Amino acid sequence: MNWQSEKKQRKIFLLVSIMIVTWTVNSQAIIIRSKGTNRQYRQGDWITYTTTRFVRNIALGQEYVYFATTGGITRYNFYSNTWDYPWTVSNGLPDNNIFLVAQDFNTGYLWCTSESSISYLESASRLWFNTFYDEIGLRGDDDISSIGFGNGRVFIVSSNGTWYASDNYSANFSPIDFSQNDDGITWYGAKRKREDAIPHYFMSDGFLFDETQNYIDDLQFRHFPITTWLKDEWQNMWIGTWGLGAGRGNTSTQRLELLKFGLWDVTVDAIAKDDDRFWLGGIQSHEEPSGITNWDMQSDDPQYYEAYLLTGFDTDKVTSIAVDGNTVWLGTLDGLTRFDRGKNIWRTYTVVHNLVDNRISDLAVDDQYLWIGTASGVSKLVKSTVGTDSLSIKHIQFHQLGKRQIFDIDLAENELWVGTEIGLFRYDIEKDHGAYYSSYVDPAARPVYALSLYGDELWYGTDEGVAGFNVKTGKRFDPPARFINDDLEINRILADRAAVWVATNSGVYKYDRDAGRWVNFTIEDGLTSNNVYALYLESDFIWFGTGAGLTKFYWNSPYRID
Repeated sequence: MNWQSEKKQRKIFLLVSIMIVTWTVNSQAIIIRSKGTNRQYRQGDWITYTTTRFVRNIALGQEYVYFATTGGITRYNFYSNTWDYPWTVSNGLPDNNIFLVAQDFNTGYLWCTSESSISYLESASRLWFNTFYDEIGLRGDDDISSIGFGNGRVFIVSSNGTWYASDNYSANFSPIDFSQNDDGITWYGAKRKREDAIPHYFMSDGFLFDETQNYIDDLQFRHFPITTWLKDEWQNMWIGTWGLGAGRGNTSTQRLELLKFGLWDVTVDAIAKDDDRFWLGGIQSHEEPSGITNWDMQSDDPQYYEAYLLTGFDTDKVTSIAVDGNTVWLGTLDGLTRFDRGKNIWRTYTVVHNLVDNRISDLAVDDQYLWIGTASGVSKLVKSTVGTDSLSIKHIQFHQLGKRQIFDIDLAENELWVGTEIGLFRYDIEKDHGAYYSSYVDPAARPVYALSLYGDELWYGTDEGVAGFNVKTGKRFDPPARFINDDLEINRILADRAAVWVATNSGVYKYDRDAGRWVNFTIEDGLTSNNVYALYLESDFIWFGTGAGLTKFYWNSPYRID
């Protein structure tokens, strides 16, 4: 599939049916041939949060309980009872889809296996090192089922029964013929001694634990299998589930609590923030029911909203989010959804309510109006009429805009700027009048896929690259600020005082204003996917919504020059 068709699918909302065997795994199957952590960055400069509620394996460490998930290795600090950030592709792993995790207490190294490699985290340097299966002679139809530690060595056993060994400070594995007693080896995975059966636990929030079948039921009678469990020396029972994440059982009180962490689903097309809570949603590449995430990362308290379980929330295919006081607006592929948090009421507005088109691309909110970019023009919702019998949604500038495809919108004082399929449109809100903006440099017929206002500057992206100008004087920005590149596949732009950020399907581009140059960040730097759909700037950090999760980047680190 070429990039023009891919861009058209996401921008014009023509969803393509994709054959996926198991969405919980394949949706995050980002595999890179990386030998380990990128030493240009410090650990923590790049952090990715993705879907980690599908757990395969558990290991106890000296400070953390580690969970091997389809979205990396999650780490729960059992002293502070808090989650730390997970280990993912952003930190040096070649793959987020983790099968085994193991702790070597002799060296302090943390080991794991993924679809393509065995990796270890060096305890002192906090660097990951990866060895790929083909480098140790493991065939493509085989994988690692067990990891063991003993006698100063690391042992791995494949599913076909082949043994390999290495010293415990590297991953220089060679096949061995092991015929000795392995009682002195501490095993993880298939060869680990089976834990006792899980005792009965009581749960809250409508969950029901069935210890006879080893699954958890929710209020919708959905079964979530328990995939792994492990008891620690304090008599805590740590469990992993397939769909509900990690949990901890207290044998004294017989209570089992779920330890929620991560996103409900993996693709992030929209980011909004309300105080300390992020609102995250997207268009997923699978046909399973999905939802949106509302997460305060400081308090480890994610909340999940599944559309098909909520009356008034018609679809989970979210393209944009705007937070306005106690109201959260969601632009979707099937209308405009409003969530009244005070009353806990969901409501979806469509063409029946005079919306010009149900396929929404972007939202912008001011004191009086909610502006709605759609596949057939721009609608204006009068906020004061919401919740009344006289709800007002109007199609603005019908004759000038017509039913043009709208890709992006942004507000500046009394103006609304619109990126359309045939160029930039400038709308005067007070005068209720607008016109297409063009010059000899930028023909009006060129689609504008993304735009961003900063002060008097307008930056925008077309199929020829990134350009900008001063909206007061009309002065165009010359190269290097003007970036000509017809392979960018631009999704979003965010301009700020220090830099201009461009989200594309080939990573993120940053224009450093002081240095006067463009820098490209990709998976090799710390992104978990090169398909970047959303941007949110927060002081020295910037958040990227990608096709494989939400990535946080410490862009303004004083220790590094990009």
